[in-house]
Amino acid sequence: MRILLAQNLIHLPSHGGANKSNRLLMEHLAARGHEVHVVAPLSGALSTGTSSALDDLAARGASPVPSGDPGVLTYRHRGVRVHAVTDPALLPGHIARVAGRLAPDWTLVPSDDPGLVVLGAALRAAPGRVVYLVHTLQQLPFGPGAFYPSAAGTRMVRRAAGVIAVSRAARDYCLRHAGLRSTVIYPHVYDEPPAPSSAATAPYVTMINPCGYKGLPILLGLADACPGVAFQAVPTWGTTDAERAELARRPNIRLTPPADDLGGILAGTRALLMPSLWDETFGYACVEAMLRGVPVLAADVGGLAEAKRGVPYLLPVTPIERYEAAAGQARPVPVVPAQDLAPWLAALRRLLDDPAHHADLAARSAGAARAFVRGLDRDALEAYLTALAPARVPAPPPPHRRAALARLAAARAATKGAAT
Repeated sequence: MRILLAQNLIHLPSHGGANKSNRLLMEHLAARGHEVHVVAPLSGALSTGTSSALDDLAARGASPVPSGDPGVLTYRHRGVRVHAVTDPALLPGHIARVAGRLAPDWTLVPSDDPGLVVLGAALRAAPGRVVYLVHTLQQLPFGPGAFYPSAAGTRMVRRAAGVIAVSRAARDYCLRHAGLRSTVIYPHVYDEPPAPSSAATAPYVTMINPCGYKGLPILLGLADACPGVAFQAVPTWGTTDAERAELARRPNIRLTPPADDLGGILAGTRALLMPSLWDETFGYACVEAMLRGVPVLAADVGGLAEAKRGVPYLLPVTPIERYEAAAGQARPVPVVPAQDLAPWLAALRRLLDDPAHHADLAARSAGAARAFVRGLDRDALEAYLTALAPARVPAPPPPHRRAALARLAAARAATKGAAT
């Protein structure tokens, strides 16, 4: 098959669950002999600056070269041809160009697509052959958590030939709030882990992507309440400069750079905090930690219950209910409600102060996560795409009908203008 992944997420580096899982899925399809292309921004902010992005790619063994198209660099990484766009205005047009040259059997579009710019371009370039990947629920055009609700956007999603949800929570959300049916495919993004680590002697209580969305106030509260405990914060896509400053003010919080592979970070982790305050689609880092025998304290929201596999702790939070626009911010800013720290503090103290409890939870975590991963099918996406039929594309109206519709639209516009 010829596969095109068109996304408004960078391909490399991949520090978020959505772009990491997309990258690994494409690499596996390429390893299976399929021709795989990705059109994506070069940098996370879709900026025109390229130097730091090029440095990141060079560190990963990728060497971008000019593509021949203005504002686009290309590189090959693990069998995947990546078309990296340096200017946000060029992304839809380049999706059309690559699709025109490739004639993909399927074009995959993730839900992380503000304004549905990528989805619109893909539907135009590959009508009937678009598959929608549901990752971040807040980026869907429907449902109570939608950043940008849109009836027109929901109709666009319905035009996809298929919808893939990466968790049961995502599947249920789509069905409940849009009547949209989807197929659950858990991305197999997990390497064979080492034997469960001695997490009980590791130095840090770790949180990845500390930010308002993910429950930063709980991390800060725990650090303040436990000055003798060493915490580790790994800022990624959500952490703002102000939040980074709040973390740096705590002497018992260490700031650690993100990594494509969490193995090194988790090797020094005694317990992982996931106090998310929004609907999580799943929780890949949760499973990765548990595979290594690292206990996880997670918020009881969205798909984190699936990721926890029935192992304690799922802890209560007061979820975010409102977001506000803010100048200079790429995403809506969460209005974070006050949180009850008591259950989190009690669970953490028991975990840190009771070695037998930590050992029991570590063993149960590793067993549950390994059973989950053993049950995953690395070829599930390939099988799904192979069996999927293209969506029916309505035939355009005949010329005389198009002319009549144009006259009607003009008449309505004239009438509206006269009324005003």
